[in-house]
Amino acid sequence: MNKCRDHVPKKDIMYILKENDSQYIINESYFYKTEPYYTIVKNEHEGIKTEPSSADVLDAYVVPICLEKAKLAGIPIADWVISYQYVSLPAIVYGLNYFSTPSDHFVVRDLEEASKVIKHVTNRGKYPFCYQKVSDSSTVATCVSIFGKTINCCERVSSLAEKVYDTFRIPLVDMVMIKEGGEYWLSALAPVKYSKLSKEESEMLQNLLDRRVKHHG
Repeated sequence: MNKCRDHVPKKDIMYILKENDSQYIINESYFYKTEPYYTIVKNEHEGIKTEPSSADVLDAYVVPICLEKAKLAGIPIADWVISYQYVSLPAIVYGLNYFSTPSDHFVVRDLEEASKVIKHVTNRGKYPFCYQKVSDSSTVATCVSIFGKTINCCERVSSLAEKVYDTFRIPLVDMVMIKEGGEYWLSALAPVKYSKLSKEESEMLQNLLDRRVKHHG
């Protein structure tokens, strides 16, 4: 008789998947000074092979650093500029201050809209921001990567997810991409809320966690 399994993933829970001699930390976010980040650092100090690494997660969520690391790995990326005020339109804009997250991206197409967004992401000019020039026909697409695997994404995006996982080793991440025609460029990597996963994505993650996992509340 099948035992009814507890539904995972649960909000705010960090999961540790143990395979061979490695630990895989799975969480909605890996930001600096969070429980997952400290768990990774603690494991590294104790000599436990852990993915992602503390360096990987620090690099992943800072858009310019993320894109340069991806570029070195041969991943197609969006051209980016760091600015305090000027933005070339149309563009996708990301904040770079301590409280910003790549989940919050803003597509701006006119000066009035750009002015409001820049004021918001820079805290009225206190911090720089990152923008990426896009064309009028460009669109922004997102796709969740679970251990480098995707669901209901085209072949190009699936291939991109594999390369992103090989480079950053983050088990659960949202890929933000600029799409132009049939081409895709990585724009940013962002945290994933469990609640935003589709039914199929949640089941994929649940099946992985069912292998051998412990969780921290």
